[in-house]
Amino acid sequence: MTNQSHLFDRLAHTHKPDCVLSLEGPRPQAVPAPDELAATLGSDAIAKYAGACRPIYEDLRRVIGQVSGLLILAQLTAKRDILDLPELQNCEIRLKQAKDRLSLLSTPRGTLEHRAQLEAALSFCLAAMKTFTDIRGREALDPAIDLTGKQIERAYVHLQAASSEKAGLAMVDFSQACCCGHR
Repeated sequence: MTNQSHLFDRLAHTHKPDCVLSLEGPRPQAVPAPDELAATLGSDAIAKYAGACRPIYEDLRRVIGQVSGLLILAQLTAKRDILDLPELQNCEIRLKQAKDRLSLLSTPRGTLEHRAQLEAALSFCLAAMKTFTDIRGREALDPAIDLTGKQIERAYVHLQAASSEKAGLAMVDFSQACCCGHR
């Protein structure tokens, strides 16, 4: 019985090679949105928190998009020239802004889980950027590109867990779409 239990535990912790959850770190989990917390708890501090989250969220969302695009370019061209593109430097600037803003973010009671998802997204974006810039001088790009892809997917999953359309934290902004009733 013990051997079967050990086998089950081992299998339960085995991931497919492309599984983003195979990376170490906190698990992505949907968390209460800041606007929902503000309505539930009636807190001005949480409303301020939600407002302060928007630029952090936007920076991380854009970094994820830009790094994803750069990864596609790297895979298609198999060149290291992408490291000299201004888009990579723009990612680094946005990432630093997000990190600075997140370090200054006041975390009222009830928002710790939400902030943890933002921190995890930031952490995986930072790891992706480091892996991405470490390809300089490497002969084989594929392993580094694969790792960066997993890291940026994981960042996306965490940011998605922290999403709230009502609070202005949406992965894709459809507010100006034709179907939103703008006349």
